[in-house]
Amino acid sequence: MFFTPASFGFDLNNREISTLIYLGLVLACVLLWKEGRPLVTNLARAFFAPRLALIWLLMSLYVVACVWVLARLSLWEWFNLKSTLLWWLTVGFTSVFDAQRLDGKPNVLRKMLYDTFTLSAVIIFIAELVSFPLWVELLMLPALVFLTALIAVGEHQVGNPGMPLLLKLLRGLQIFAGLIILSASYWLVVTNVEKIWSLNILREFGLPFLLWLMFIPFVFLLSIYMVYEEVFVQMKIRPVQASIYQYARWRALFSFGWNVEEVRRLSRDMRECNVTDKRGVKEAIQEIKRLREIEKNPPTVAFTEGWSPYESRLFLEDYGLVTDDYHRTQWGWCAGISSVKLNDRVLADRISYYLSGSEYAVTQLRITLLGSMQNDANEAQFAFDKRALSILTKIFDAERASATYACVQTSVSGVVVIDGIVVSLERSIWGDNYDWNLIIRHPKHQDNI
Repeated sequence: MFFTPASFGFDLNNREISTLIYLGLVLACVLLWKEGRPLVTNLARAFFAPRLALIWLLMSLYVVACVWVLARLSLWEWFNLKSTLLWWLTVGFTSVFDAQRLDGKPNVLRKMLYDTFTLSAVIIFIAELVSFPLWVELLMLPALVFLTALIAVGEHQVGNPGMPLLLKLLRGLQIFAGLIILSASYWLVVTNVEKIWSLNILREFGLPFLLWLMFIPFVFLLSIYMVYEEVFVQMKIRPVQASIYQYARWRALFSFGWNVEEVRRLSRDMRECNVTDKRGVKEAIQEIKRLREIEKNPPTVAFTEGWSPYESRLFLEDYGLVTDDYHRTQWGWCAGISSVKLNDRVLADRISYYLSGSEYAVTQLRITLLGSMQNDANEAQFAFDKRALSILTKIFDAERASATYACVQTSVSGVVVIDGIVVSLERSIWGDNYDWNLIIRHPKHQDNI
């Protein structure tokens, strides 16, 4: 049998030809640019670093296995080779980087699936069935890229008063161009529907969805592997724990599997409790499992002993300040969440929330504001006050919380005692920075020092 490029689906349309032309021109310019050649070389070396190269190889072999299965089920033919290679070069490699975002979060995987099966995927596929004359494609591609670049640059010109109006105009032009292209593409599809639609076209349409569904297990397992590599890397570089690095990884794998949250707990507990032997690893795993069972059915904590660790970590949940799990360290039992930004500015003020106490009860709560004189001090104080009043309301009632906070703000010593509970407000300034600490101590806290 005589094979032609079209037999393997390599009958390129004008859009694909124009794209390849511009990619070739860009690559040629970079290679001819004296300063650009080292950048390409370094990028290639980084891309094909031993660990990454192994991942690319495994990913490619997995895609080949998926294609073999589809071919055995008569869902893939050589005509689909071009679209398969395109999927491998785009979605396949991109999914490897997306695996880092999964990190044990099913909602991210669900979003990735949703994006694959949206109506937009159907619209784009139909629009890509046809292309315009080559000269139109050669003019259209750089024009659209230039328009997108203008919008991207304009979005960073926040100080220019006329920029919002210009951006509105550019985005409107981008939407208009998109509608024109889609309308023309759909008109060409409708007028040539008998020539375009075939069994192979249906395969082309379904192939990306099938490949992605089959690719999910690989992405999921890769994300788990990445988490294991990340959480144990600090142990590997610490001389005192390097000898138990591999042992801890295997114990974590057999004990927790793909429960990456508990794997992270183990790595953290080993660092904070300075575990240096196999016995310590086993004890740390046993304690994580024990605490996990307690978290499923938290015990009631009497007020005379302190506050429930499982309730306290959620006191500021409405503000995105939920601590990590309550756990043992070399210095006692604690939990915390640090440096949550108050806004999206680069040097934004930050708020942290910490708990400490005994194994069974929290006896100290602390909120910390780390601010900069370069930011709006009133905005930072308002945010801190809201969170301070919220947590005091959890300790007292709303009326007493307001009175207590007003009193501690005006007190010379910055300390107020209510029913044996010590509420203190500490302020300090260094250079252009300052911090505030609201500390709430239970009477039992002295027993933990």
